[in-house]
Amino acid sequence: MKKLFTYFTLSCFLFFLLSPSFAKNKLTIKNTIGADSDELGDYDLFSNTKERDINDNVLSENIFSFGDQLQADFEGSYLNARVRLDMLYTSASDADLAFMLAPTGFIHYKPIPQLSFLAGNDFFKQFAISSAYLAADDTTTKYGRLIAGAVGEDNYIPDGDFAVYTNGFCGGLYSEWNFNLAAYSGYFKALAGGTFVDSTGFIKVLDLGLNLGLNDLFDFGFTAHNLLSSDRKLGAFAGLTAIPNLILNAGFYYNFTDSDYLPETRVERGGEDEFKKQKTKYALGITGGYDFAGIGLGIYADFITGLSNEYIGEIKYYDSNDNLIDTVTTTIVRGETVVKYKNGVAKRSDEYPQKAFPLYSQLRISYDINESFNTSINVKVRTLVNSSDDTWFSICPRLSIELPGKIGKITTGLHLDMNLTRYSGITNISLPFTYTYKFKKKF
Repeated sequence: MKKLFTYFTLSCFLFFLLSPSFAKNKLTIKNTIGADSDELGDYDLFSNTKERDINDNVLSENIFSFGDQLQADFEGSYLNARVRLDMLYTSASDADLAFMLAPTGFIHYKPIPQLSFLAGNDFFKQFAISSAYLAADDTTTKYGRLIAGAVGEDNYIPDGDFAVYTNGFCGGLYSEWNFNLAAYSGYFKALAGGTFVDSTGFIKVLDLGLNLGLNDLFDFGFTAHNLLSSDRKLGAFAGLTAIPNLILNAGFYYNFTDSDYLPETRVERGGEDEFKKQKTKYALGITGGYDFAGIGLGIYADFITGLSNEYIGEIKYYDSNDNLIDTVTTTIVRGETVVKYKNGVAKRSDEYPQKAFPLYSQLRISYDINESFNTSINVKVRTLVNSSDDTWFSICPRLSIELPGKIGKITTGLHLDMNLTRYSGITNISLPFTYTYKFKKKF
């Protein structure tokens, strides 16, 4: 399916490149070389990481990674398309694959301005709610994407995606209004068993999204991801756009599981400990910032907090031979031991040591030295309130340099992660480095 999609996308590229009937087309090719967890994935060029095992031994590992991301974007009157090829090598011992080769992309066909169709195996962040933007993290949260597909589900591999995207219904009446509506259907191959995986090992996913905004006044939207599942994820966002250079957005999340903003927690299971990413049933976020354009200074902040000590988890049922026969998704309160019985066998869910809720905050300060040099520093705190073992600090100074002669851009910096209680210092130090070159052609 992936090969077929890649061949189909390349064929569409060639057709529209060679077709004389389409004017004002633009082709952009971008190549990024190196390794940077903020730009390319989970790994930096070099990392030294520490991890404490269940016996309280601290293990250290040096990780070397290198990758290449080649991306081609086509923009035309009736068609937009993207093809991306990601390649990554890493020496990390916990990596699923030492070498990864992943083709992704989509085709966006626009027969009329108010209605369009999309097909692909990744829609990236092309179709998202503006007020779902997190200023300090400089990204749009996954929950704010109108078309996402199994958002936050790391156990799924996309096999075939299709989406319908409409916009501009209000455009004929009030030109200052922006309106977007999206419906998405995806078919995913599951790497691990789950509640909604059928006998073939596939899962059906449905996403819906709505975005409405009034130019230079406000923006709001709503998304529902994996709507057919009992662990569906919902997001509602609103933002103020009336003041130039000011960012002010707020978001409400249901079933928030995004590991980019949640800490790891020590979890008791069967008398032993392990570390797991956090979840929260309800979360509220606010982000803001201001760009002092005249002096090249920008200050931005993000804040997301859980609203209770509950999360949505799975309780597994087993028969007397210890075979899994059912999985139920339900609300679990942190600190409680949830035991369910089936045929006389008791199974315990994850037991969190304290009743607590997750809290995330990030501050970013950027400064443009001149047109070619940009510096920034990010400070991030992820914690589980009432559990000091689960407080993580990250400090990331960065530098971007535009090379003379428009031959590309170099981005580098330093990532420092710390957990002062669990490790008494730095848990990860890594060096990101990328070189990016763009080629644009209009015809």
